[in-house]
Amino acid sequence: MNVVEALLIAFSVSLDAFALSVSGALTCRREETAMCALKAAGFFGGFQFFMPLVGFFAAALLEDAVEKYDHWIAFALLAAVGGKMIVEALRGEENTEKKYASAGFFRCRNLIVPAVATSIDALAVGAGIAFSGTQIWMPAMLMGVVTGAVCALGVWLGSRAAKFAGTRVMSAIGGTVIILIGANILRQHLCGR
Repeated sequence: MNVVEALLIAFSVSLDAFALSVSGALTCRREETAMCALKAAGFFGGFQFFMPLVGFFAAALLEDAVEKYDHWIAFALLAAVGGKMIVEALRGEENTEKKYASAGFFRCRNLIVPAVATSIDALAVGAGIAFSGTQIWMPAMLMGVVTGAVCALGVWLGSRAAKFAGTRVMSAIGGTVIILIGANILRQHLCGR
């Protein structure tokens, strides 16, 4: 695998994480943008680097299971995250406004599930690379770096869009987008790309 092919794969697997970064940043205050971008880049980029390695080294055991269920797992995880954001936004509790004003989506514990959900495809890519006889280190590194960079950009773009509405409205929109991303992953796998 050459560098161009690895970059194309890296960009492809980063798109879901980019969209989640934009959606999550809709609830991020402008002064917290840099920290939110750093967290998104670290979590999403880190998982996009780590999961292909897991897939590569466990290819014989995981290929069939990952291929059969990755889309369902990603959909369920993203639907849960998006649904939680929508419910909390619609409740209108006093602390909801405060919670999302302090970038609740970008709390470390809240980033684990979306990072895992968006890196399941990278796990399958790692397994595929193992069966192709190609080395994993360069593609995995590029997946992590590219994903980290596009997620930081996504946070910046999302935080700029957030100034147009309140945090509860943007949280509901962001949650809806996250669910739609999960539904699109499911549709792509069930209906073919």
